[in-house]
Amino acid sequence: MFLYILDLTKMDFIESESLYPHDIALLIDNEEKKVFFYSGTKSKEREIKIGIDLASKIINKFKMYEFVILEDVVPLKVQARIDEMMIGNEMIVKVERTLPMQISVIFGIGSLILSILIPILGLSIFGWDKPEVILYSVSASQFTSYIDRLILISWIAFGINCAQLTCNIWSKKVYLVVCSAASTIITLGLVLYVNQGVLLFEFQSGSVESSNLIQRFEIILFWLWIFLGNIGAFVSSLISVIAIFKYSEIVEKEEIDVEVIRQKSRPTILQDKNAVELKEIEHPE
Repeated sequence: MFLYILDLTKMDFIESESLYPHDIALLIDNEEKKVFFYSGTKSKEREIKIGIDLASKIINKFKMYEFVILEDVVPLKVQARIDEMMIGNEMIVKVERTLPMQISVIFGIGSLILSILIPILGLSIFGWDKPEVILYSVSASQFTSYIDRLILISWIAFGINCAQLTCNIWSKKVYLVVCSAASTIITLGLVLYVNQGVLLFEFQSGSVESSNLIQRFEIILFWLWIFLGNIGAFVSSLISVIAIFKYSEIVEKEEIDVEVIRQKSRPTILQDKNAVELKEIEHPE
């Protein structure tokens, strides 16, 4: 598979043996008679458009070759060749932080805050009266108020995680979708769990209409489920937010005049290479 890098000063593709994240290139596969158009993660939109227009004109001269623009899904054979030629594979290459990813960060932060807030609010259960060492006493109105408050905030957390999941599906980033799907499923489980209300506890003998007795073990177990569930949602959302900040960056859009591009100096990768015109490479017999 042969590699040609776009040289904007010559407005032509020049043969090369290495590739950088900012490069725009053509990879020619003589076996499948295909020409793959590659644009690096740091390539500028204006330059990509110029590269596609130029490549289309060149490929039109060779009718037997199919022109393929590489997008989200890259053939394994082509990806292997790109990885082989890429300079600086050990470096983290950041992609553009799109609008859905930026919105996802906002919802992710909201999810993190609620994942911390819910267990803290849940701690108020340990403030109920303790007539005995192993029992807690709570009035019907106090119990209902506590459960309703947890249900409300759990629904809010679930809604935020659903919104984050929607944004990540929009962004088409699989690892983000997996993380947000995990936190959404966990928060849904918490909502269904808390919604059971009085069924969560077994009121002990001696309970009356004004005061219900609940075993201390059940109180602790209830809070632990709330705590562990929110820890799971917190970790999933945290991974999603960190991944966005680590592997993406906000790219400022800029308009570049074609004439200005023509006058740019040649890329470093081409400075010590002889200019080679793009030409059809015959399949070896």
